[in-house]
Amino acid sequence: MNVDLSSCDREQVHLVGAIQPHGVLLVLEEPALRIVQASNNSADFLGIPCELLVGQCLDGLLGGENTAAIRTQLVTKKLISAFTHLISVPFLLHRDGVVHISGNRIDGLLLLEFERTSGNVQMIPAYEYSSRLQDMIQQLHGGAGLLSFLTIAVEQLRIVTGFERVMIYRFDRDGSGEVIAESKDAALEAYFGLHYPASDVPEPARRLFALSPLRHLPDVDYVPVPLFPDQSPLIDGRPVDLSHSFLRSVSEMYTGYLRNMGAKATLVMPLLKSDKLWGLISCMHHSEPKYLVYEQRFPIELLSRMLSLRIGDLENLDQYAYRTQLDQVYSQLIGEMGWAKNHQEALFGNKINLLSGIDADGAALLEAGKVTLLGITPTEYQVGLLAEWLVQQEAGVLATHYLPYDYPAAEDFSAVASGLLAIRLSRTSLTWVMWFRREVLSETHWAGDPNKPVIINSKGKECRLQPRSSFALWKETVRGHSHPWLDCEIDYVSKLRQSLLDILVERSCQLVRLNTELELSNQALNSFVYASFHDLKEPLRGIHNYAELLQLEEDGHLSEKGHQRIETIIYLTDRMHHFLEALLQYSHISNIEQDFQTCSINRLVEDIVDLVKMTNPNDCITFDIQPDMPVMMCNQTGVKVIFQNLIMNAIKYNSEAVKTIKIGCYIINDCPVFFVQDNGIGISSVFHKYIFQPFKRLHGHKEFGGGSGIGLAITQKAITRQGGRIWIESEEGKGTKFCFTLGPEFTGIRD
Repeated sequence: MNVDLSSCDREQVHLVGAIQPHGVLLVLEEPALRIVQASNNSADFLGIPCELLVGQCLDGLLGGENTAAIRTQLVTKKLISAFTHLISVPFLLHRDGVVHISGNRIDGLLLLEFERTSGNVQMIPAYEYSSRLQDMIQQLHGGAGLLSFLTIAVEQLRIVTGFERVMIYRFDRDGSGEVIAESKDAALEAYFGLHYPASDVPEPARRLFALSPLRHLPDVDYVPVPLFPDQSPLIDGRPVDLSHSFLRSVSEMYTGYLRNMGAKATLVMPLLKSDKLWGLISCMHHSEPKYLVYEQRFPIELLSRMLSLRIGDLENLDQYAYRTQLDQVYSQLIGEMGWAKNHQEALFGNKINLLSGIDADGAALLEAGKVTLLGITPTEYQVGLLAEWLVQQEAGVLATHYLPYDYPAAEDFSAVASGLLAIRLSRTSLTWVMWFRREVLSETHWAGDPNKPVIINSKGKECRLQPRSSFALWKETVRGHSHPWLDCEIDYVSKLRQSLLDILVERSCQLVRLNTELELSNQALNSFVYASFHDLKEPLRGIHNYAELLQLEEDGHLSEKGHQRIETIIYLTDRMHHFLEALLQYSHISNIEQDFQTCSINRLVEDIVDLVKMTNPNDCITFDIQPDMPVMMCNQTGVKVIFQNLIMNAIKYNSEAVKTIKIGCYIINDCPVFFVQDNGIGISSVFHKYIFQPFKRLHGHKEFGGGSGIGLAITQKAITRQGGRIWIESEEGKGTKFCFTLGPEFTGIRD
C-alpha cells in the first residue's frame, strides 16, 4: 500500500459511519419517516436502544404532535442538504431541559440529529448574552479596513465563546494558509503570522467546512459512536453521506493533529466570499474539553455569517481606489478598441495600454503567431512557449503568482515573470493577452517544516500517516513567487476579456454583412460592365467602320492632315475596343465558378506552352518546365488564366533574341510556391507596387505591342480567388520572376 500526502486528499471523511457522542443521529425514509439507522448511543439520549428504534416510525418516538410539527417544518423550510434547526421538544427522559432536533436531506434520506441541553452547563442569562452581542457588533463597526475588522472580531469572539484561543485563517489559492488575526490567553504560544501547508487542511476538509455553518469538537479524545446497523440503507450499498451533519465524527488525522497542537476542544466556522471558502474562524481550548450547547452556539453562528458578508465588502473597500482606476482604464481600452484596426493597435497605444493602471511589470499580446511585448517581459520565444502551455489549460482566465511551480520551464525567466495573469481570446488562432510580475524574494514563517506536514510510520507491512508533532517556527526563503494577484485585478481582466470577445463577435457580424453587401455590389457591377460592353461595342464598331469607309472612299480628296486624323480615329477605336474586351475579361474572372478538382500542374502548363508555340511561330522561345510540380486541388480554369497571362507577359516584355522562360515550383512551410521566370527587360523595384493595378502600364501605348495594362490585374484577381497571393522578384535589365501560391499558406501556429 502506497501512503503519501495525497492520501489526506483522498480520505472520505464524510462516509465515516459514526458520530460524536454529544448527540444522537437517526436516518429515516420519507414520507413514512421510518427509522432505518440509528446511532448506538440512542438509549442514553432517547431511552430506547438503537436495535428497537430501527424499523419504527418517528411518531412512535416523539408522539404525533411533535412529529406533525417536524413535518410542517420540513415542508415550510424546504429542507435540502442543509443543517437546519427544525424543532425543540421537552427532554424525552423527563429530565430538565429540552432536546433540539436538526436535520438535513441527502441521497433521498432524512437525517435527524438530537442534541440536549446539558444540565451541568451554566447558561448565561439571555439579556446578558444579548447585551454582549450588541457590544460586539458595535465594536466590529469600528474597524477600519479588513485586517482591523478581523482583529476586533477575534477579540470579541473569544469573549463571547470563552475559548482560550480564537484565530482567523485565510486560504491562499493553492490551499495553504496564514493566520492573519489572533486573540489568545497570554500563556499560549502565538500562531499569528504563521503559514500552514495545504495538507494541514486537505481538500475534503475544506469542502466540508464550506458546507457547515459551524463545526464543534467538544472533546478531542472522544470515542466515536457507530451507526446501527452497519449495513447501509441505500440500495447501492454506499455508506450514508454525513457531509451536512453537525454530529459527524472527524478524521483521526484531525484529532491527532489537534492533540499535537495541545488543543482539547475546537469550534470552527467557515468564512465565505461569493459562496467560496475564503478562510476559517478557529476557536481552540487547550486546558480541558469545552462544550457549547445549541443556545450558546446559535448567536455565534449568526455572527460568523455576518463576518462572511462583511469580508467581500471590506476587501472591496480596501481596494476601492484601485478598482476605480482599473474601471477607468477598462473604459478607455474598450473605447480605443472600437476605433482600432486590431488588438495590437488598441492595447499598445501611446496614451493608454495594457500596463496602464494595473500593478504589473510587463505585458504581451500573442496573436496569429506574432508577439508584441511591453515593459519587463520574457523573450518573444519564451512567450510563445508559454502560450503553448496555456492552450492546455481549460480556463479562459488564468492567474498564478508562482508560475515556475505550475509551469517548470518558467524557471528560466522567473526573475521577470514569476507572476502571470492571462486571458484567452481565441483557442484556435492562439490569441492570448498576458500580464507579468517579477519575482519577489520573501521569507515565510511556517508552523513547522512545510515539507514534512505528516509522518509516515511503518509497523510491519502497514504504513500509517500521522500528523507532525513539531510546530516550531520554520523560516523559508521563497523563490519563484510574485505578489499575489488581487480579486479586483482578476475581475478587471475577466471583464476586459468578455468585452474584447463581444467586439470580435460584433466585428465578425459586421464583416459578414459587409461581405454580403460587397457581393451584391460586385454582382451589380458585373451586370453593369456586361451591359456597358454590349451597349458601347455597337456604336464603337460603327465609328470604326465609318472611319475606314471614309478613308477608302475619300482617299484622293483628303489632305495629309485629314488622313492623319482618320488614322487617329481608327487607332483610338481599336484601343477602346481592346479596353472594353479587357474590362469584360477582368469582370469575368469574378464569375468563374470555384469548382475545385484534382489537377496536374505539369500537364496544364504543357498544354498552355503548346498553344503559345502555335500562336507565336516567329518567336524563338525556350521553355524550361520543372518536371515534378505537384498534383493538387484547384480551380483549373482560374489556374489556366494565371499561367497563360504570366507566360504571355514574359514573351511580350522581352527583347532578347532567344526568349527563355522557366516554370517551376518550390516548397515553403509545406506550401507549394509556383513561379514563371524570364530573361526579359525586368522591372525596377520602384514600380513593383504599381504593376498589379488595373490599366496601369509602365510603357507607352505602342511599346512592346501595346495593351490595356489589365493582364497582371486579372492574374492577381484569379490567384486571390484561389486563396493565394502573388509577388514579384525583378530588377531592371535582369529579367522578372513572378511567384504565387494557389491557397492559404501555413503560418506555423497550431490550433
